[in-house]
Amino acid sequence: MTQDTLNIALVEFSPVWESPAENLGTLDRVFTQIAGGALPLKPDLVVLPEFFAVGFTMNPDVAEPSDSSATLSWMEKTASRFGCAVAGSVPVKSGRERYNRMFFVTPPVSVGKADADFYDKSYLFFGGEDANYSRGTLRGKVFSFRGWRILPGICFDMRFPELARNSGAEPYDLYLNVANWPVARNAAADILLKARSIENVCWSVFCNRTGADPLLEYSGNSAIIDYRGRSRGKRYTVEGVPVVCGTLEKAPMLRFRSGFPILDLVR
Repeated sequence: MTQDTLNIALVEFSPVWESPAENLGTLDRVFTQIAGGALPLKPDLVVLPEFFAVGFTMNPDVAEPSDSSATLSWMEKTASRFGCAVAGSVPVKSGRERYNRMFFVTPPVSVGKADADFYDKSYLFFGGEDANYSRGTLRGKVFSFRGWRILPGICFDMRFPELARNSGAEPYDLYLNVANWPVARNAAADILLKARSIENVCWSVFCNRTGADPLLEYSGNSAIIDYRGRSRGKRYTVEGVPVVCGTLEKAPMLRFRSGFPILDLVR
């Protein structure tokens, strides 16, 4: 199924530290309310922050087996139950390696199991994450959903424009970043997200957590930015959780690219 528009909801969830059962229970209630009409639109894609089930912990015991992740199983069931795609990052382990992995789960087309794809964080934050996780090797990975090509990024990845470089040969439509981005660097996130949109002539989405963990504070600052660098998201509250939502339109973006073909100059 191909769509010219894509409805997106960004859930600025504040996870309880290393408590996946409690966190997923809260998110079940949020999804139920969203499905019941708590937002002015029905989301095609619901985005959750980086490490949404456990918080940004470096504890190796929270990493889930990559081939039997309980959080991934919850995402698959949620996508199937509510008929929307679900994206967010999860700490996983594969052999001796651990990865910060974004899962992108799409609902079944008819009857069947939800489909899952993934991307592993390319740039690990210094001072802890780089010592506890392995860098991903999936640069340029693109998810496909309802006719939209989606380039994933996780938090710190957004500081590296080469990861998001678009081109006219096979362009993507949406840059999707999930994060635990601290409040002290909110200004940088705002500038970087708009830069990713403007330089790549694409929609950009940033889903960040709120609240606090043992080290840092977070204020969300999630955003939906169009291909001209303009904010297009509106803010709501569902079950006490901030949610930013908006509708992405592809046709105006393609017209803009046609009239201002800078992507054709990328080599």
